[in-house]
Amino acid sequence: MTRKATHRKIDKQYLDGRLNGLKAAGYGKTKWIEFCETMLNYGFDLSLYEARQTVSKYITVTSRASKKSFKVRFSNHRPNRYREEGGDCDFFVGRNNHSISTTDQAIEATLEHFAKDFGFTKQETANA
Repeated sequence: MTRKATHRKIDKQYLDGRLNGLKAAGYGKTKWIEFCETMLNYGFDLSLYEARQTVSKYITVTSRASKKSFKVRFSNHRPNRYREEGGDCDFFVGRNNHSISTTDQAIEATLEHFAKDFGFTKQETANA
């Protein structure tokens, strides 16, 4: 079994390796990989933490310009209500205790969070 990542820096080479492993096992590209590729294309630094007991992935997106960060959780199950309400993550992809959100919504929320770093307006961020 592959060792789960703990605050692992994500780059294109790492994502390619993960994708090759998925393809070898008969799976396609996962949404968290698509999200990471998009964020890398925008020039963000990324790190990955994989939960030990579940398939949840936590991606921390950091701006090189401001060093601000934004944490996105990808999962196929609801988070612990208290952790969610306590602000464990800035955005939840998949099910949470209030709604279901998509990868596209996570990209939009992340870009909106960093809009000032890029000089985007809210409308430009939504169209990015």
